[in-house]
Amino acid sequence: MNDKISIILPIFNVGDHLKGGIDSLINQTIGNENLEIIMVNDCSTDGSDKIIDEYAEKYDCCIAIHHEQNSGAAYTPRNTGIEACTGDYIMFLDPDDRYTPDACETLYNAVKKDDSQIAFARFRRIFEYGGKVQKSYSPYMDDLESVYPDETFETENFINVPDFVWDNFFEKLLYGKTLEVTYPRDRPLGTISVDNIEQEPDMLKMHPSVWTKIYRRDLIMDNNIRFQPFISGDDLAFALETFLKAKGIVFLNNFMCYDYYIRDLPSDKSITNTVNVRLLDDLMESYIYARKCTEGFSKEVQNISVNPHLLHWTYTWKNSPFTKEENKLLLSKVNKLKKIHKNDLKTKWMLSSMTTALETKITLSKE
Repeated sequence: MNDKISIILPIFNVGDHLKGGIDSLINQTIGNENLEIIMVNDCSTDGSDKIIDEYAEKYDCCIAIHHEQNSGAAYTPRNTGIEACTGDYIMFLDPDDRYTPDACETLYNAVKKDDSQIAFARFRRIFEYGGKVQKSYSPYMDDLESVYPDETFETENFINVPDFVWDNFFEKLLYGKTLEVTYPRDRPLGTISVDNIEQEPDMLKMHPSVWTKIYRRDLIMDNNIRFQPFISGDDLAFALETFLKAKGIVFLNNFMCYDYYIRDLPSDKSITNTVNVRLLDDLMESYIYARKCTEGFSKEVQNISVNPHLLHWTYTWKNSPFTKEENKLLLSKVNKLKKIHKNDLKTKWMLSSMTTALETKITLSKE
């Protein structure tokens, strides 16, 4: 193998999960001699800094970088890693999760085969304390039951409603109608390969995870794509920009490349699982940024880049207490999106429902 893959890890107080994340890279089937593992410590206080120094001393492929000031979110260490990396391809790992053993090899072979700029795959959402495993959403029929005969996957359902209600109402509302452009939807598909995102806009309906993807270096560097300063939503903006500018995209519909752990005990939460006004404010700012990025693209791309996220935002807001002033701030951001994102009746209805709910909450608030 002549190419090198850089894998960037943003690290802040990852605790007991950190070694497992790094080990999942060290033991990749592609061989860690072909990897450049860039571990960026954002001023951890729990000993994570010492752990990455130990790996850097033990393994030639590991590089430890330490920030002098904490940035408070993943976007800064991710950008630090991009600036420091030397690989021909770039990947990302959240260090409390895991790559599956052949993730790097499989994604690398896929992106090289068609000389594409992005290859990506599915992930398992593992509820560590709930004992269930969900397969990530895909708009394409899959054959995962035969590919992974020992696994039992539940359908993605992240707003906690009965599965029947999710399958027959919310999923259709969230993801909209199927846009069958290049590939059929009436039979299982293993690999979807397109020249650009307009050939399969439905790819944008999938989770905007940067950690399920391998990027060719020139896509990121030549287009100066970096993570935007959002504590939540930075991955959405980054993934969308790369999709919009990529020349060649490959999706492996039957391959699980990543184990995404849901750790939701009060004592073991990530930043993005701790709901506060800044998180929802930044999420809405990321939607606004994403919508602006799609100017000049088709109406389908513009809608799909934002609409599937609005129900999730609303559900999170409804289940979190905010003060009157906080709701006023969130309302101003929703109205900001409303001014630029008004392509169809469903979009207008969703945004109008959000503003009405916020206005009602503000009116009834005593604070």
